[in-house]
Amino acid sequence: MSAYYPIYLQIHDQPCVVIGGGKIAEGKAQGLLAAGARVTVISPDLTPHLRELARRSEIRHIARRYQPGDLAGAFIVICATDQIETNHQVWQEASAQGQLVNVVDDPPRCNFIAPAILRKGDLTISISTGGKAPALAVRLKERLQREIGPEYERFLELVGQLREPLSQHVPDFERRKAIWYELVDSEALDLLAQGDEPAALEAISQVLGFRFEPA
Repeated sequence: MSAYYPIYLQIHDQPCVVIGGGKIAEGKAQGLLAAGARVTVISPDLTPHLRELARRSEIRHIARRYQPGDLAGAFIVICATDQIETNHQVWQEASAQGQLVNVVDDPPRCNFIAPAILRKGDLTISISTGGKAPALAVRLKERLQREIGPEYERFLELVGQLREPLSQHVPDFERRKAIWYELVDSEALDLLAQGDEPAALEAISQVLGFRFEPA
């Protein structure tokens, strides 16, 4: 199999379908919800958490088994059942319609795979082993979870406010590019990790060459 092409998809308000109602389906549904998707779960039974999400109308629940035609209009389809025939039918329908489809633990019936994902605010790190050892991806995610603290989230919140003022103060693209690297390599992250945001802001201002006062 050729290598996968890694991308990040904008699925806010996009319709997505999850077939299955067990723990794996729950995890897949939660991942889609975290990205802002409109999620439909098709299964006669649900985990307690999925039932609660359905009760709160955070997901739409169709309380029966998959039927042909259920995937119409879906942007992403994830099938998480232990029923071989259902998995095959979902793959056939979705692939025939050019949809993104993942049949869990069945790489030949996937045109995309879901990586292990670490989120820290706007920082998103995805780890994939090409479907060969998902457990390794999970362990690497856990290691990064320990190493990457909340200071990264706050750093992104701060510097996210810099693009417009930096463009105004530094019109030259190459100089702006160099400044971004200087910001990342500065003491700001370490100071945020120590809980000293005023000092971090001072470090950022020194790199910029002008006073930075975030909103």
